Amino acid sequence: MTTHKIALAALLASGLTFNTVTQAQEQAQVSGILGGGLSFGGETLVDDIRFTDGSSDEVKTGEGFWLDFGFRADFEEWALKSTIGYKSGGVFASNGDATFSRMPLTIIGSINNNGHLFGAGFTYELNPELELDLPGLYGTAEFENALGLVLEYENNYDIWAWGVRYTHIDYDYDPTGETFDGNNIGFFFNWYF
Repeated sequence: MTTHKIALAALLASGLTFNTVTQAQEQAQVSGILGGGLSFGGETLVDDIRFTDGSSDEVKTGEGFWLDFGFRADFEEWALKSTIGYKSGGVFASNGDATFSRMPLTIIGSINNNGHLFGAGFTYELNPELELDLPGLYGTAEFENALGLVLEYENNYDIWAWGVRYTHIDYDYDPTGETFDGNNIGFFFNWYF
């Protein structure tokens, strides 16, 4: 997928949220979001990557860190959040790397109970890609864009928040017809401005 298509998808998602907020402007308080987190889980893509000290590691579909930005519209008893970001995980060594990266576009609706937000929504992960740059193992595998379900709890403290997110998602690799389980749980922090 080209950079133009990615930018268009990000603008559309932000525009949808902004349009919803604009229509209910008198009722909603709009905030920008800058956040990030760390997730664990998923199926193993690359196993038994050996290091010079004798240890080994693996690359999983659900693991990694993410950074994202977007908007949140706070209504009286609920909120609507839309973000786009970059997520990557893998193995990083002095003699090479093995990474699985993607660009998640996420929309979550939440019920607000005195700063405790319980939400559900969807994530559409653009350009999932496994990149290998290891001795004897080099190349790139591009997966299909993936749609997943998100469940989230967020504890909000005025301009910052922390939370826990569960993502249910699968990644399809067309050349072999394989599907990889990307289900993961993540912990995040957000700053609202």
